[in-house]
Amino acid sequence: MNRKEWLELRRSGLGGSDMPSILGICPFGGTPYGVWQAKVYGAADKEPTVDMQRGNFLEPIIRDLYMRQTGNSVTVPELQRHRTETWAIANVDGVITAEGGQPGILEIKAPRAGKFYALEDGGVPAHYQAQMQHYLGVTGLEWAHFCAWNADAFRLLVVRMERDDELIRLMWDVAREFWERHVLTGIPPETAPAAPLVNLPPLGRKVVSIDTPEWNEAARIWRESRHILKQAEDYEAQCRKRLVSVGIATGSAKVRGADILVSIDKKGIARVRDNSKQEGEGIHE
Repeated sequence: MNRKEWLELRRSGLGGSDMPSILGICPFGGTPYGVWQAKVYGAADKEPTVDMQRGNFLEPIIRDLYMRQTGNSVTVPELQRHRTETWAIANVDGVITAEGGQPGILEIKAPRAGKFYALEDGGVPAHYQAQMQHYLGVTGLEWAHFCAWNADAFRLLVVRMERDDELIRLMWDVAREFWERHVLTGIPPETAPAAPLVNLPPLGRKVVSIDTPEWNEAARIWRESRHILKQAEDYEAQCRKRLVSVGIATGSAKVRGADILVSIDKKGIARVRDNSKQEGEGIHE
């Protein structure tokens, strides 16, 4: 199937990547009106962006890395369509066969480094969850793996997601109405972005957000202490510079007094040692 045929096939239903725009949770500016235009008039065959090209190139590589790391096998099926909700289609990155278990869906992402680390810490965001739940709804499967890989991090992020029938029903009620009211009739929806219709917390989040009086006060005091420490370090550096200057003025490479030793090596590097505390560190003039 060539790209033109694939784009035309996508017009025949609503896929996982359409769901965030319809639900008002697309972070990339997608809107119901944009989805309507693509389904009614056809998506413009634009030149793939660099991110899209990178994703297409890395997808089979990431799929292979996933199979090696997990021991699961993955097959890539043709476009899937729900048996009764025929508007619901799914172009999945893979169907997982786990040894001794039920099959699942594999969703592959190849983000840039910053987004990869954000996924590791912050978890899988709502728009990706909606996409994967849609795929589970279409295929009837019970679980999915979100799999991301980045060359800089050079590691896989794998997060498991279970099927949520209540969420799928909610999403599909909205999507079905959109398909029947707007796509089949050709009547456009509002051009303004839709208000968020679902609220999904990040999945697999490692870093927990906190906003309590106790935390905020502790954070304020810590920042204040760092400021005080910086001021003290600057003042200590000034005092050491003065001490070295006084020592150099004697004309000797080593000067001792008040249990403090100032020495100048052959490279002209000054060192100060406080013998009363047995602490010392270099100073570069």
